Amino acid sequence: MKYIDRDLSWLSFNGRILQEIASLNVPLMERLKFVAIYSSNLEEFYKVRVASHRFAQKYKGDKRNKYGYRPSYILQQINTIVSEQQTYLGKLFYNEIVPGLADEGILFLCGQINAVDHQLIEKYYDEHFKHEFKLLEVTNETSLDLKNQAIYQLVIDDNRQYLLEMDYTSWGRFITLEENKQYTKIVQVDDIFRYNIHKLLGHGAEAYAFKISRDAELYIDEEQDESIVKKIKKSLKKRDTGLPCRLLFNENIPFKHINALRKKLDLDMSSLIAGGTYHNYYDFFEFPVFEDKPHLYYLTEEQQPCSQLDNSSDWYQTIVDEDVFLSYPYQSFNYVTDFLKFATEDDGVEEISTTLYRVSKTSEIGLALERAAKNGKRVFVFSEVLARFDEESNIYWGERLEQAGAVVKYGIANLKVHAKAFLIKRREKGILKSYAYLGTGNLNEKTARIYADHGILTSDERYTKDLNEVFKFLKDEQYQPHFKHLLVAPFTLRKKVTKAIRRAMEKAVAGEKQVLHVKLNSLEDPEMIDLIREAADVGVQFQMVVRGICCYCPLSKAQKKNVKIVSVIDKYLEHTRIYHLSERETYLASADWMTRNLSGRIEIAFPIWDAEVQNLLLQQVSYQLNDGIKGRIINSEGDNQLVEGNNSLTSQEYMHELVANLQKTKTIRK
Repeated sequence: MKYIDRDLSWLSFNGRILQEIASLNVPLMERLKFVAIYSSNLEEFYKVRVASHRFAQKYKGDKRNKYGYRPSYILQQINTIVSEQQTYLGKLFYNEIVPGLADEGILFLCGQINAVDHQLIEKYYDEHFKHEFKLLEVTNETSLDLKNQAIYQLVIDDNRQYLLEMDYTSWGRFITLEENKQYTKIVQVDDIFRYNIHKLLGHGAEAYAFKISRDAELYIDEEQDESIVKKIKKSLKKRDTGLPCRLLFNENIPFKHINALRKKLDLDMSSLIAGGTYHNYYDFFEFPVFEDKPHLYYLTEEQQPCSQLDNSSDWYQTIVDEDVFLSYPYQSFNYVTDFLKFATEDDGVEEISTTLYRVSKTSEIGLALERAAKNGKRVFVFSEVLARFDEESNIYWGERLEQAGAVVKYGIANLKVHAKAFLIKRREKGILKSYAYLGTGNLNEKTARIYADHGILTSDERYTKDLNEVFKFLKDEQYQPHFKHLLVAPFTLRKKVTKAIRRAMEKAVAGEKQVLHVKLNSLEDPEMIDLIREAADVGVQFQMVVRGICCYCPLSKAQKKNVKIVSVIDKYLEHTRIYHLSERETYLASADWMTRNLSGRIEIAFPIWDAEVQNLLLQQVSYQLNDGIKGRIINSEGDNQLVEGNNSLTSQEYMHELVANLQKTKTIRK
């Protein structure tokens, strides 16, 4: 095959998460957090990607996708790989994580329970849960309407079946049974029920956990003459009743019982995924925190200052003097939110335009925009209502901002808006002056603490004029925008990147050494992959960092020699996109090299002209390419071998130093 399938590649990425769970270089509680990340990733994968394959197989026939694979083959491979991964995860969890916690005095009771602990569990049940557990008997006539992702206990007693929904929201999941100076005993609420089931049904009853995952796609009825918001709201209500795509069950359930359940849910055999005693491991995000054991967690690094702004009495003038480069979470995202807050209270500011892709319910950005609108400023917000799993939050802020007086737009036909930017227009001496923010990550304070991203605050007209063109189009998609410096998908981004690579090919053929450095979340677009291969065959070298999906595989010796791809999994989620296409062309971008980003979304790649920042970005990519601690080689085998290197610090630790050093030079020059 010419390409690795995107979903099989993604499973390889989740395999790299498993490597972090296994790594002794990762603090124990952080390994447990990676358990939650692995589980959360897999849950979304089934709800979105597996569901789409099942939908295609059922309604569109078993046709090959753009990578050359049929849904039936992909589903078979997914089941095999996930089964192997989850077996490995179980071994890591029970053989390393749980004993490691016990060594620290954190006794996580799962598995065999001794007599003393059994008494504690029974006592807790009697005091807290005696009347909470209500069983539903399941007969041939019982109709099941099971909630998406909810954990159920299937209780079997003398061939009679009962169901119990585990209400973690009300009960909590992790129960502290006993706590003293020597140890803390923690049990899951599942076991509170399982070890007391005899009080409900007698000693012969057994309980087994299972769950279903449903298709999370929003199938919007385009025929309905309603607003996009109303259509999304209707579709969101159906998400919990979507087509089941997986039945995950305790492998110890007798087959006749799980098969009967499968038939009731109208699932085929390929939907059955055997698992362990417990499910929804992503709940370990909520595992108790032990502040008295800091060695079990990553060290909290002090965020670096932004010397340009910290030493400024007039942020506007500072931004006029020089672009302000910011890097999160090595620096605080507060610089961005504070600048927007200044603008809301500034009488000179007349207009604010912004894109919102993923925004939290408690968003400081949202509050600032609301304040601006209430203060009488013209506020335009493009809220991408189709940002998967953030639809409700985006609608919430869109409607709230509309009530405050902002103009809010929710969608453009056949395009998602994924660009991360805002534009402020301020009247200075009778003339409107523009200030802008352009970034690689969402305008979201919460994710900025754990996603590694970059952004700039600028008043440079080369940015602001083009960004104004973007917003003119967002306000009126009949407008024909023109761009000189920003690369904007779907208008110019693919074309300009392709032109730069072909220019490098010409130079390579002429005997010039050509090395392109690219950092992405995903490399999936067949057209871009073919172009990389074509360039590599004539001697262009690609040094690439690709965190997640990578569909590239070499088809020649030259391609294997000239294309190096590394993935870095570490403390922070690598989210920055960097295109270094020549000595004169370095871009930061919101776009990965996926077909959807290059051809189906509004994306922005913005040039970096500051030589010091260019150098920092190149060093960042270089450190990641040679990270022998957290870097994995991406190849056709998908074996995730560590990069060869003798670095004493991880590339993220080096990045912290790079940002610190940049601030020192900015301070000296100031």
